[in-house]
Amino acid sequence: MYINSFFPYSKLTESQSSKGIEERHYSMLPESGLEGSCTAIEMEGIQINYSNILSRNPLILQSTAPEPMAEMHFSLSGQITATNKALPGPVLFSSLVHNLIALSANKTTETIYNSPRQPVVKLEILFSKAFFGQLFHEDCAVHQLVMSKMERDEITLVAPQHQPISSAMQLLLADIIQVKRKGFYKKLFLESRVLELFMLQTEFFDRSAAQQACHYLANLAGDIDKLYFVKELIDKDPDAAHSLSGLSRQAGLNTFKLKKGFKDVFGETVFGYINELKMQKARRMLLDENRPVNEVAYLLGYNSPNNFGTAFKKKFGVSPGKIRG
Repeated sequence: MYINSFFPYSKLTESQSSKGIEERHYSMLPESGLEGSCTAIEMEGIQINYSNILSRNPLILQSTAPEPMAEMHFSLSGQITATNKALPGPVLFSSLVHNLIALSANKTTETIYNSPRQPVVKLEILFSKAFFGQLFHEDCAVHQLVMSKMERDEITLVAPQHQPISSAMQLLLADIIQVKRKGFYKKLFLESRVLELFMLQTEFFDRSAAQQACHYLANLAGDIDKLYFVKELIDKDPDAAHSLSGLSRQAGLNTFKLKKGFKDVFGETVFGYINELKMQKARRMLLDENRPVNEVAYLLGYNSPNNFGTAFKKKFGVSPGKIRG
Protein backbone atom coordinates (compact mmCIF):
# COMPACT_ATOMS: atom_id res chain seq x y z
CA MET A 1 0.00 0.00 0.00
CA TYR A 2 2.38 2.72 1.18
CA ILE A 3 5.13 1.74 -1.31
CA ASN A 4 3.19 3.63 -4.00
CA SER A 5 3.84 6.81 -2.02
CA PHE A 6 7.56 6.52 -2.77
CA PHE A 7 7.18 6.13 -6.56
CA PRO A 8 7.90 9.83 -7.35
CA TYR A 9 11.10 9.63 -5.29
CA SER A 10 12.42 6.18 -6.23
CA LYS A 11 13.34 3.75 -8.99
CA LEU A 12 12.66 0.03 -9.25
CA THR A 13 15.98 -1.79 -8.89
CA GLU A 14 14.88 -5.42 -8.68
CA SER A 15 11.73 -7.45 -9.21
CA GLN A 16 11.20 -11.14 -8.54
CA SER A 17 8.15 -13.35 -8.97
CA SER A 18 7.56 -17.01 -8.32
CA LYS A 19 4.54 -19.10 -7.48
CA GLY A 20 2.69 -17.44 -4.63
CA ILE A 21 5.14 -14.58 -3.94
CA GLU A 22 6.09 -11.32 -5.63
CA GLU A 23 8.91 -9.06 -4.50
CA ARG A 24 9.95 -5.54 -5.57
CA HIS A 25 12.91 -3.46 -4.40
CA TYR A 26 13.22 0.31 -4.81
CA SER A 27 16.04 2.77 -4.15
CA MET A 28 15.61 6.48 -3.58
CA LEU A 29 16.62 8.84 -6.39
CA PRO A 30 19.55 11.13 -5.44
CA GLU A 31 17.73 14.21 -6.76
CA SER A 32 14.77 13.49 -4.44
CA GLY A 33 16.74 14.52 -1.37
CA LEU A 34 16.04 11.10 0.14
CA GLU A 35 18.42 8.27 0.92
CA GLY A 36 17.64 4.61 1.41
CA SER A 37 15.45 1.90 0.00
CA CYS A 38 12.15 0.08 0.41
CA THR A 39 10.85 -3.40 -0.35
CA ALA A 40 7.36 -4.73 -1.02
CA ILE A 41 6.57 -8.45 -0.77
CA GLU A 42 3.12 -9.74 -1.68
CA MET A 43 1.65 -13.14 -0.95
CA GLU A 44 -1.96 -14.28 -0.92
CA GLY A 45 -3.72 -12.06 1.61
CA ILE A 46 -0.43 -10.68 3.02
CA GLN A 47 1.66 -7.66 2.06
CA ILE A 48 4.99 -6.92 3.74
CA ASN A 49 6.40 -3.39 3.39
CA TYR A 50 9.86 -2.59 4.70
CA SER A 51 11.52 0.81 4.36
CA ASN A 52 14.74 2.44 5.54
CA ILE A 53 14.53 6.11 4.52
CA LEU A 54 16.50 9.17 5.55
CA SER A 55 14.79 12.48 4.74
CA ARG A 56 16.91 15.53 5.53
CA ASN A 57 14.11 17.89 4.48
CA PRO A 58 10.43 17.86 5.49
CA LEU A 59 8.61 15.03 3.72
CA ILE A 60 4.87 14.32 3.62
CA LEU A 61 3.62 11.14 1.96
CA GLN A 62 -0.01 10.23 1.27
CA SER A 63 -1.37 6.69 1.13
CA THR A 64 -4.72 4.91 0.99
CA ALA A 65 -5.77 1.33 1.54
CA PRO A 66 -7.64 -0.19 -1.43
CA GLU A 67 -9.91 -2.16 0.92
CA PRO A 68 -10.45 -2.52 4.67
CA MET A 69 -7.27 -4.13 6.00
CA ALA A 70 -5.46 -4.97 9.24
CA GLU A 71 -1.95 -3.55 9.68
CA MET A 72 0.71 -4.83 12.05
CA HIS A 73 2.92 -1.76 12.43
CA PHE A 74 6.49 -1.90 13.76
CA SER A 75 8.57 1.29 14.01
CA LEU A 76 12.25 0.42 14.44
CA SER A 77 14.02 3.78 14.13
CA GLY A 78 13.28 7.48 13.67
CA GLN A 79 9.99 9.31 14.04
CA ILE A 80 6.93 9.73 11.85
CA THR A 81 3.57 11.36 12.46
CA ALA A 82 0.46 9.93 10.79
CA THR A 83 -2.74 11.93 10.36
CA ASN A 84 -6.13 10.82 9.08
CA LYS A 85 -9.41 12.74 9.28
CA ALA A 86 -11.06 9.64 10.73
CA LEU A 87 -8.70 9.66 13.74
CA PRO A 88 -9.12 11.96 16.77
CA GLY A 89 -5.68 13.52 16.18
CA PRO A 90 -2.11 13.02 14.92
CA VAL A 91 -0.42 9.71 15.78
CA LEU A 92 3.32 9.78 16.55
CA PHE A 93 5.43 6.66 15.95
CA SER A 94 8.90 6.66 17.56
CA SER A 95 11.61 4.00 17.76
CA LEU A 96 10.94 0.39 18.81
CA VAL A 97 7.16 0.56 19.21
CA HIS A 98 4.35 -1.45 17.67
CA ASN A 99 0.59 -1.35 17.25
CA LEU A 100 -2.19 -3.15 15.43
CA ILE A 101 -4.38 -0.98 13.21
CA ALA A 102 -7.66 -1.47 11.39
CA LEU A 103 -7.49 0.47 8.11
CA SER A 104 -10.48 1.84 6.24
CA ALA A 105 -10.67 1.90 2.46
CA ASN A 106 -9.96 4.97 0.35
CA LYS A 107 -9.36 7.31 3.30
CA THR A 108 -6.09 9.18 2.88
CA THR A 109 -3.43 9.00 5.57
CA GLU A 110 -0.62 11.57 5.57
CA THR A 111 2.74 10.45 6.94
CA ILE A 112 5.18 13.15 8.00
CA TYR A 113 8.87 12.25 8.38
CA ASN A 114 10.29 13.98 11.46
CA SER A 115 13.88 12.65 11.71
CA PRO A 116 16.38 14.67 9.60
CA ARG A 117 19.38 13.06 11.36
CA GLN A 118 18.08 9.53 11.75
CA PRO A 119 16.61 7.16 9.15
CA VAL A 120 13.01 6.09 9.55
CA VAL A 121 13.00 2.31 9.58
CA LYS A 122 9.65 0.53 9.75
CA LEU A 123 7.98 -2.74 8.86
CA GLU A 124 4.28 -2.89 8.04
CA ILE A 125 2.48 -6.20 7.53
CA LEU A 126 -0.96 -5.86 5.95
CA PHE A 127 -3.69 -8.51 5.99
CA SER A 128 -6.65 -8.45 3.65
CA LYS A 129 -10.01 -8.71 5.37
CA ALA A 130 -10.48 -12.22 3.96
CA PHE A 131 -7.09 -13.39 5.26
CA PHE A 132 -7.67 -11.80 8.66
CA GLY A 133 -10.97 -13.67 8.74
CA GLN A 134 -9.06 -16.95 8.52
CA LEU A 135 -7.07 -15.98 11.62
CA PHE A 136 -10.06 -14.57 13.49
CA HIS A 137 -11.06 -16.16 16.80
CA GLU A 138 -14.28 -15.06 18.49
CA ASP A 139 -12.79 -15.41 21.98
CA CYS A 140 -10.05 -12.87 21.25
CA ALA A 141 -11.16 -9.31 22.03
CA VAL A 142 -8.41 -7.89 19.81
CA HIS A 143 -9.64 -9.93 16.83
CA GLN A 144 -13.21 -8.84 17.50
CA LEU A 145 -12.27 -5.17 17.66
CA VAL A 146 -10.23 -5.19 14.44
CA MET A 147 -12.78 -7.26 12.51
CA SER A 148 -15.70 -5.09 13.65
CA LYS A 149 -13.84 -1.99 12.46
CA MET A 150 -13.02 -3.53 9.08
CA GLU A 151 -16.62 -4.63 8.61
CA ARG A 152 -17.72 -1.03 9.20
CA ASP A 153 -14.85 0.35 7.09
CA GLU A 154 -13.50 2.38 10.02
CA ILE A 155 -9.96 3.09 11.17
CA THR A 156 -8.68 2.51 14.69
CA LEU A 157 -5.57 1.69 16.71
CA VAL A 158 -5.95 -1.27 19.06
CA ALA A 159 -3.88 0.54 21.70
CA PRO A 160 -4.18 4.35 21.97
CA GLN A 161 -0.55 4.32 23.15
CA HIS A 162 1.98 2.27 21.16
CA GLN A 163 3.68 -0.57 22.99
CA PRO A 164 7.40 -1.46 23.14
CA ILE A 165 8.64 -4.14 20.75
CA SER A 166 9.65 -7.19 22.78
CA SER A 167 12.91 -9.10 22.26
CA ALA A 168 10.95 -12.05 20.82
CA MET A 169 9.30 -9.71 18.31
CA GLN A 170 12.69 -8.21 17.39
CA LEU A 171 14.06 -11.65 16.51
CA LEU A 172 11.11 -12.35 14.22
CA LEU A 173 11.37 -8.91 12.62
CA ALA A 174 15.06 -9.53 11.91
CA ASP A 175 14.19 -12.88 10.30
CA ILE A 176 11.62 -11.21 8.04
CA ILE A 177 13.90 -8.33 7.04
CA GLN A 178 17.05 -10.42 6.50
CA VAL A 179 15.51 -13.54 4.92
CA LYS A 180 17.83 -15.19 2.39
CA ARG A 181 15.64 -18.01 1.10
CA LYS A 182 14.20 -17.91 -2.40
CA GLY A 183 10.90 -18.73 -4.08
CA PHE A 184 8.52 -21.20 -2.45
CA TYR A 185 10.74 -21.70 0.60
CA LYS A 186 10.89 -17.94 1.13
CA LYS A 187 7.09 -17.83 1.04
CA LEU A 188 6.82 -20.60 3.66
CA PHE A 189 9.46 -18.96 5.84
CA LEU A 190 7.84 -15.53 5.73
CA GLU A 191 4.34 -16.88 6.35
CA SER A 192 5.53 -18.75 9.43
CA ARG A 193 7.30 -15.71 10.84
CA VAL A 194 4.38 -13.39 10.09
CA LEU A 195 1.90 -15.70 11.81
CA GLU A 196 4.16 -16.07 14.85
CA LEU A 197 4.55 -12.29 15.03
CA PHE A 198 0.77 -11.88 14.77
CA MET A 199 0.33 -14.38 17.60
CA LEU A 200 2.79 -12.50 19.82
CA GLN A 201 1.22 -9.13 19.08
CA THR A 202 -2.40 -10.09 19.65
CA GLU A 203 -1.48 -12.22 22.66
CA PHE A 204 0.33 -9.21 24.12
CA PHE A 205 -2.64 -6.89 23.67
CA ASP A 206 -5.05 -9.46 25.05
CA ARG A 207 -3.11 -10.15 28.24
CA SER A 208 -1.47 -6.79 29.08
CA ALA A 209 -3.72 -5.77 31.96
CA ALA A 210 -1.14 -3.19 33.02
CA GLN A 211 -1.88 -1.05 30.00
CA GLN A 212 -5.13 0.89 30.19
CA ALA A 213 -6.44 0.10 26.72
CA CYS A 214 -5.31 -3.50 26.82
CA HIS A 215 -6.77 -4.00 30.29
CA TYR A 216 -10.13 -2.94 28.99
CA LEU A 217 -9.81 -5.07 25.85
CA ALA A 218 -9.43 -8.12 28.05
CA ASN A 219 -13.02 -7.58 29.22
CA LEU A 220 -14.41 -6.17 26.00
CA ALA A 221 -15.02 -9.27 23.89
CA GLY A 222 -18.70 -9.61 24.73
CA ASP A 223 -19.43 -5.89 24.78
CA ILE A 224 -18.40 -4.62 21.33
CA ASP A 225 -21.76 -5.40 19.69
CA LYS A 226 -23.53 -3.65 22.55
CA LEU A 227 -21.36 -0.56 22.08
CA TYR A 228 -22.19 -0.51 18.38
CA PHE A 229 -25.86 -0.87 19.31
CA VAL A 230 -25.53 2.29 21.43
CA LYS A 231 -23.84 4.08 18.54
CA GLU A 232 -26.67 3.07 16.21
CA LEU A 233 -29.27 4.36 18.71
CA ILE A 234 -27.49 7.71 18.76
CA ASP A 235 -27.03 7.79 14.97
CA LYS A 236 -30.76 7.23 14.43
CA ASP A 237 -31.81 10.09 16.71
CA PRO A 238 -28.92 12.29 17.92
CA ASP A 239 -31.40 15.02 19.00
CA ALA A 240 -33.12 12.80 21.56
CA ALA A 241 -32.55 13.43 25.27
CA HIS A 242 -30.00 10.64 25.60
CA SER A 243 -28.65 9.79 29.04
CA LEU A 244 -25.94 7.36 30.08
CA SER A 245 -28.35 5.46 32.29
CA GLY A 246 -30.93 5.18 29.51
CA LEU A 247 -28.42 4.04 26.88
CA SER A 248 -26.84 1.61 29.36
CA ARG A 249 -30.22 0.10 30.15
CA GLN A 250 -31.14 -0.35 26.47
CA ALA A 251 -27.78 -1.94 25.61
CA GLY A 252 -27.48 -4.13 28.69
CA LEU A 253 -24.21 -2.50 29.79
CA ASN A 254 -23.34 -0.81 33.04
CA THR A 255 -22.51 2.89 32.77
CA PHE A 256 -18.79 2.41 33.44
CA LYS A 257 -18.42 -0.06 30.56
CA LEU A 258 -20.45 2.22 28.32
CA LYS A 259 -18.35 5.32 29.09
CA LYS A 260 -14.98 3.54 28.96
CA GLY A 261 -15.83 1.24 26.07
CA PHE A 262 -17.37 3.91 23.86
CA LYS A 263 -14.26 6.10 24.21
CA ASP A 264 -11.87 3.19 23.55
CA VAL A 265 -13.73 1.88 20.51
CA PHE A 266 -14.90 5.11 18.87
CA GLY A 267 -12.32 7.62 20.12
CA GLU A 268 -15.01 9.94 21.52
CA THR A 269 -17.03 10.14 24.70
CA VAL A 270 -20.73 9.38 24.34
CA PHE A 271 -21.70 13.03 24.64
CA GLY A 272 -18.74 14.16 22.57
CA TYR A 273 -20.03 11.95 19.77
CA ILE A 274 -23.59 13.23 20.19
CA ASN A 275 -22.34 16.81 20.06
CA GLU A 276 -20.34 16.09 16.90
CA LEU A 277 -23.46 14.75 15.17
CA LYS A 278 -25.49 17.75 16.34
CA MET A 279 -22.91 20.25 15.11
CA GLN A 280 -22.67 18.63 11.69
CA LYS A 281 -26.47 18.58 11.45
CA ALA A 282 -26.62 22.23 12.52
CA ARG A 283 -24.12 23.19 9.86
CA ARG A 284 -26.19 21.47 7.16
CA MET A 285 -29.40 23.12 8.39
CA LEU A 286 -27.80 26.57 8.32
CA LEU A 287 -26.01 26.24 4.99
CA ASP A 288 -28.15 23.86 2.95
CA GLU A 289 -31.60 24.58 4.35
CA ASN A 290 -31.04 28.24 5.22
CA ARG A 291 -32.89 27.89 8.53
CA PRO A 292 -32.79 30.69 11.13
CA VAL A 293 -30.28 30.26 13.95
CA ASN A 294 -33.00 30.31 16.65
CA GLU A 295 -34.92 27.54 14.90
CA VAL A 296 -31.84 25.35 14.55
CA ALA A 297 -30.98 25.83 18.22
CA TYR A 298 -34.38 24.68 19.43
CA LEU A 299 -34.66 21.83 16.91
CA LEU A 300 -31.39 20.45 18.25
CA GLY A 301 -32.57 20.64 21.85
CA TYR A 302 -30.58 23.62 23.11
CA ASN A 303 -32.12 25.65 25.94
CA SER A 304 -31.23 28.91 24.29
CA PRO A 305 -29.70 30.22 21.04
CA ASN A 306 -26.81 31.59 23.09
CA ASN A 307 -25.85 28.13 24.35
CA PHE A 308 -26.11 26.80 20.81
CA GLY A 309 -24.01 29.67 19.47
CA THR A 310 -21.27 29.03 22.03
CA ALA A 311 -21.10 25.31 21.15
CA PHE A 312 -21.18 26.03 17.42
CA LYS A 313 -18.36 28.59 17.59
CA LYS A 314 -16.23 26.25 19.70
CA LYS A 315 -16.61 23.59 17.02
CA PHE A 316 -16.25 25.61 13.82
CA GLY A 317 -14.50 28.79 14.98
CA VAL A 318 -17.28 31.04 13.75
CA SER A 319 -20.71 31.95 15.10
CA PRO A 320 -23.74 30.31 13.45
CA GLY A 321 -24.98 33.68 12.28
CA LYS A 322 -21.81 34.34 10.29
CA ILE A 323 -21.25 30.90 8.75
CA ARG A 324 -23.23 31.80 5.66
CA GLY A 325 -20.69 34.53 4.90
